[in-house]
Amino acid sequence: MPIEFRCTQCDKLLRTPDETAGRQAKCPVCGAIIAVPELATGSPFAGPAQAAPPSDNPFASPVGPLVEGPSAASRVSAPAIGLIVTGGLGLALQVLGLLGNLVQLGGVVPGQQPPAGLQPVAMVGVGLVAIVASMVVLIGGIRMKNLESYGLAMTASILAMIPCISPCCLLGLPFGIWAIVVLSDSEVRAAFSQGTG
Repeated sequence: MPIEFRCTQCDKLLRTPDETAGRQAKCPVCGAIIAVPELATGSPFAGPAQAAPPSDNPFASPVGPLVEGPSAASRVSAPAIGLIVTGGLGLALQVLGLLGNLVQLGGVVPGQQPPAGLQPVAMVGVGLVAIVASMVVLIGGIRMKNLESYGLAMTASILAMIPCISPCCLLGLPFGIWAIVVLSDSEVRAAFSQGTG
């Protein structure tokens, strides 16, 4: 009969074969080392220890070692890489755009007069804001991949989705949505608070 118990760190319900009773195990969600309870106290709903009859249900949960879905680190990896690529491309493009605006504003282009008015100055200001947004997306993606700074990772995901601020609109929207969906999962949030995957 499998032993069911909750992780003392992240409160995830775990299941393990009865041969592991009394041993140490690593939680697949938060990585905490916990003791597997003895067979008699394995489940708060279990009666006296007895052998479980084989199930005819083809959809019954298999009994096996502590195995859950993919770890939090593997779940955040792909959207985090997407944010890193989005932020990096956006940063490169915004720096080139800013340099172009500064060259135009300075009148360095031969045969062309520098533009008058506030439009070039506004373009430089927008370029600076976009560079800061790109850096936030890039750093937030790196922190997300390392399961650090949940707030910064969420901020980077939201910034990546905003069309006027996003460093790279075509990449930012899908990667931002994907990152927010993954970050909203309770197991991923718990892994950020534990700092482990």
